[in-house]
Amino acid sequence: MSGATNQSSFLEEVIPESLRSLYSQEQLQFPVTKSMLRQSRPIIGNNQRLHFFLKKLQKQQCTTVVFMGGSITRGHGAGGPSKAYPPLFVQWLNEQYPCLNNNNGTRGVHIGKRTTAQNSQTSFIGWPLDHYDEIDLVLLEFNVNDAFIPDLPHALEDKGWNEAMMEYKSGWYYEAILRRLLLLRKPDPVAIITFNADYNGDSWLNNTEQPRRNIPLNRKKLFRDNNEPMKIWLSSLYEIPVISASIWLLPLASKQGLNLQFSPNRNPYSTTSWHVENDSFHPRHRGHLVLALVLAYNIIEEEKIMLNDSQQVADIERDFSAEKSLLRDPVYLSPEEDDTYIRARRGGQDLIDFTDSGGEANWRGRIVANDGWTWMADNKDKDKFGIISDDKAGGQHFAVKITGGKHGIVEVSFVISYVNFGIAIAWLDDQPTNLHSDECKEEIHANLPVARGEHVTQRLIAVWDEHVSVPTVNILRHRLHEGDEATLHFCLTPHSYIRHGEGNKFKLLGVRVF
Repeated sequence: MSGATNQSSFLEEVIPESLRSLYSQEQLQFPVTKSMLRQSRPIIGNNQRLHFFLKKLQKQQCTTVVFMGGSITRGHGAGGPSKAYPPLFVQWLNEQYPCLNNNNGTRGVHIGKRTTAQNSQTSFIGWPLDHYDEIDLVLLEFNVNDAFIPDLPHALEDKGWNEAMMEYKSGWYYEAILRRLLLLRKPDPVAIITFNADYNGDSWLNNTEQPRRNIPLNRKKLFRDNNEPMKIWLSSLYEIPVISASIWLLPLASKQGLNLQFSPNRNPYSTTSWHVENDSFHPRHRGHLVLALVLAYNIIEEEKIMLNDSQQVADIERDFSAEKSLLRDPVYLSPEEDDTYIRARRGGQDLIDFTDSGGEANWRGRIVANDGWTWMADNKDKDKFGIISDDKAGGQHFAVKITGGKHGIVEVSFVISYVNFGIAIAWLDDQPTNLHSDECKEEIHANLPVARGEHVTQRLIAVWDEHVSVPTVNILRHRLHEGDEATLHFCLTPHSYIRHGEGNKFKLLGVRVF
């Protein structure tokens, strides 16, 4: 059977006729065969939750799919969010499985929602799923972005040398997300898929392609910058199905040798063809069609298994997390961390979220002082909100009221970046005024936190060397006992010569109390 015939036959099986021209060989990034797609399910996992989702589709129920991911999920390099795989997959879902409105039986629509976080840590911090009333399926796409998790401030025990390892930080936050999702009921257990959509091409770029890259170093790191092995292993342990495009695409890009991996004219599966120009992380729009096709194929294949599977299943194979909310013991999280961040949070903690575009009314009344800070969205799409101050002279003061939680932990989230960002200081007291105004006007000449015994203030350092902007968190050194009220203060320190760029911005994202 020829490749074209092979493709035509499985396209008829997977893609509705109304969309078939969109997924023709001419439209896709490269020819895709059924044998390629068969390799895209490295971990079968427990299919019980996925079958719950498929049964809803068969009953013509309208569903909500949430895509938690980074810039690939947002469509960076693909021509914008509308050109990315999430809306393409939802479009396929609506054509393949038409749904009906509950109230009147008319044609309804499946809904797709995307989170705005960038990696497992930022998703853990903001936890956007609290804003959604109904969720049926969640796809997690973090295997590239989790290489940019800067630290592990949520650790409540000494992790030793493990804490500095990229794999440990990635594993800790990804496990925390999986455990939260497994306990989530919106209103019933959600289906979960780990989706590995891309790979970091830096490790394979040669010197003629990107002279600025440290090729020997990147090659030694290899899969460390591609967190796919970690995601596969951890998903396997929690019996989460894994769907991957990169696990079969990368071998096709490189199997003819390094030179052809960067030759789009001679190798249509090359790294250079897959990624947008001068980029090592983001597929083109035609690549996003491939990603949507990979997801569609696996949904159809799982449906076949559900309809035809008469295999005997042992009792131990059942999904206890779906039936009894019973989770295995955590691997990376300590028992205290699991209790604090996973189980206790189900009852809710005190949260001030400055990133929610519609949430101003929830926190405006808690502000006790504001001198030079503005709530705004500072990105091009005007959808990334925060409390922002930007002044080279420094000294701007902002304060909010908070109440201590069960564990006394106060978590502050903010943006770190490589250029035009500065350093703020934070402290707790019972006063509405700024008692540290002199310190707020002192230049700081080291991008390092300082812990001076019982020193009242704490540095929040938003200066980072990586050429990306990402949210991070700091845990305040001083605990706030349960039920105690306090004022949490922030002030921006002046610009100094060690900053990158002439700006001196600080963007506060939120405060959470555990």
